[in-house]
Amino acid sequence: MIETNISKDDKKFLKLALNLARRNVGLTGKNPSVGCVITFKDIIIGRGNTQLGGRPHAEIMAIKQASDHPLLREKREIQDINVYITLEPCAHETTSPSCAKAIVNFGANRVIYLATDPDSRTNGKGKSIMEKAGIECIETRIYEGENSDVLKGYLKQKRTGLPYITLKIGSSINGKIATKNGESKWITNSLCRKRVQLLRSENDGILIGKNSIFVDNPRLNLRDQYESIENKPIFILDTNFEISGLGNLSIFDNLEKNKVHIITSKDLKDKVSKDHKFFKGLSIEKVNKEQRFLNVQEILKIVSRKGVNRLLVEGGARVWTSFLKIGLFDEIVIFTGNKVINDSAISCFNDFLPFNARLGDFPNLTLTSLLRWKDNIEARWIANS
Repeated sequence: MIETNISKDDKKFLKLALNLARRNVGLTGKNPSVGCVITFKDIIIGRGNTQLGGRPHAEIMAIKQASDHPLLREKREIQDINVYITLEPCAHETTSPSCAKAIVNFGANRVIYLATDPDSRTNGKGKSIMEKAGIECIETRIYEGENSDVLKGYLKQKRTGLPYITLKIGSSINGKIATKNGESKWITNSLCRKRVQLLRSENDGILIGKNSIFVDNPRLNLRDQYESIENKPIFILDTNFEISGLGNLSIFDNLEKNKVHIITSKDLKDKVSKDHKFFKGLSIEKVNKEQRFLNVQEILKIVSRKGVNRLLVEGGARVWTSFLKIGLFDEIVIFTGNKVINDSAISCFNDFLPFNARLGDFPNLTLTSLLRWKDNIEARWIANS
């Protein structure tokens, strides 16, 4: 059942589970980042979240901690044990018992969770396993918005087979991302750049166009306080495969070549054999071209196959426009600096509708957050469905 009338303590422990889940967003691979709290007589005896790469699951971590708690050693009463989880415990088994069975084996009176798992291998089956063992199972929507934000990549992947897509833009006050000659460092300040590192850590993969590689020569690695996190896979869109003609690229200074995926429309069998040193370790994927653009749907299928639930699209204008034009994005995070740049400079987006399009034909977005970083601004917009 879906319950809205739960106790103040239940809400408190669910909020803690949600905070635990948020810690590992972008670090759990194809698996969702989940949080779990176990209480005994309203005392927390176990807590856990999905670990790096997706295993162990949050429930297993919390059960392991709770099993060693002195309160359970002294007096174990199942009727006083509650389990709070942000997602229905999984029912499927791989190399270990399902989380639902693990909870049954551990023993509990109640399990309260925030969302049903859309994975067809679980989807209500986890609840069924626990209920058959006599455990009261309650689904509540008390923190639905916050939990959906944590799970949005996983939920979209299960619903559509595509990742959750964020376009990340840094621009001047008048929407320019670089001067006419391509200079773009630095339009936004150091605080915004630190926020970009956070964004990279929260996403499972980064996509960028070849022109941005040519002009900016970015590193695209995680650094500063995020440098202990494993770097994310990079997807470079290079329609005519011009990247092999470049000299030293900063991207290869900090990233292993097996993390770099080049997506192109060219058939490269002959070229790869002739220039094997550059290509060693790289993943090269071929997709079809539609007019001047690579097929975005095919690109996203490749990205999904690589286990990416949350994709950060870092530019540039041609790439952002291709996603905007066909409506294949979920949100835009735009960092606005304090400069005004010539109108002849490079804009965030190219034209994507006919010159005579009416104002009502252009997309409307909904502002979800607005943050100030000294004299710069970070705005987050979601696409209207």
